[in-house]
Amino acid sequence: MKKNLVKSRVLTAGLLVTGVLTIAAGVSAGGVASAAKKLSPYLVGVPMPMTGAEAEAGTQIYNAEAMAAQFLNHHGGVLGHQIKLLEQDDACDAGTAVNAANLLVSKGVQAYVGGYCSGATLPAEPIIARAGIPYVMPAANSPELTTGGYKNVFLIDPSGSGDGIEAAAFFKQQHITKVFVIDDQSSFGVAIAQSAASAIKKNGGTVVAGGIQSIPATSNDFSAVISQIKSAGATGIYWSGYFSQAAQFATQLNAAGVIGPHGTAKFVVADGSVDATYITGAGAAANGTYATIAALASGVGNVLGSNADKAFNRAYVKQFHAQPGPYSAFGYDAIMALALAAKHVKSIVPKRVIAGLHALHFVGLTGKISFAADGNRLGAVMDLLEVVNGKYTLAHPQP
Repeated sequence: MKKNLVKSRVLTAGLLVTGVLTIAAGVSAGGVASAAKKLSPYLVGVPMPMTGAEAEAGTQIYNAEAMAAQFLNHHGGVLGHQIKLLEQDDACDAGTAVNAANLLVSKGVQAYVGGYCSGATLPAEPIIARAGIPYVMPAANSPELTTGGYKNVFLIDPSGSGDGIEAAAFFKQQHITKVFVIDDQSSFGVAIAQSAASAIKKNGGTVVAGGIQSIPATSNDFSAVISQIKSAGATGIYWSGYFSQAAQFATQLNAAGVIGPHGTAKFVVADGSVDATYITGAGAAANGTYATIAALASGVGNVLGSNADKAFNRAYVKQFHAQPGPYSAFGYDAIMALALAAKHVKSIVPKRVIAGLHALHFVGLTGKISFAADGNRLGAVMDLLEVVNGKYTLAHPQP
């Protein structure tokens, strides 16, 4: 279902989501809802890419957040307060995200649940911190997000530093000692590339071509990089940017004979490139490529695929006539985390909800959820995915 990409939307109580989702989020309806007093709405700002290359991912996350809010509202809201989601376009752009944050704060939002691109999420952090409201991030996961010292930041998708470590473990498993690491100059891409390079060196490997290479996020010509890969004799390639460029990179690597059935290297991408658009964009060139991602988000790992997740997928398809994305369940859990934290402290006052999030422990669609003191999600397990016949599968063996 396509969304309005121009106007910010406000969600009030809507379609009833099947009751099995209560179990999926690890709560009971009575545990979150309060009695039927008419109280002020609980205003939740939702910054998401509504325009640009990542708009579809923003839609997929927002839809799941809407499902969670609808379910909670149908059962009395949060302590009797009906949730209103106020979405604002951040376009995965730093300047647009700052404007969105300031606008939503001026509208009096009491919580902030959103963020797909870390480069757009990072500059909003100080704005939301000054406002003193909780900032729950369903998808953005640059390691930098938890280094600012903010006490109101919580990552549902665990820090992407695990991506780099998992990639390095895979290269070591495959006896690949020469790795070409490339980022897209975004804050997310740079941080993940640095994590990977550090782990590769720690494992005894070499990051060739003199270190991490960068290419602008706007570039679609990888010919110079491919020449470097060939010259360096790299048999491993790690890309830490997003899916649109990843598809172009894979296509060009395949055409150059670097990857593919007769290729000389293995191509691995970070979780920012895990998206159906990568597979459709790269076509046959995607087959045999790999991705690192939190097991909780993969859809083929050791958590998703349960009965609860299947019920979520069915409910999503029924309501939106489209498949959920890799981070949709994270959006659902982000809203549930906020509601459960408020229930725990018996208040929607922002500073109390922040305290509730720090104390939170629950089982959601994406597994066990709790947070470290810096807001990073605890207990993350990484998966290595492989694209086989145009579909993500769990790679065997896992590193």
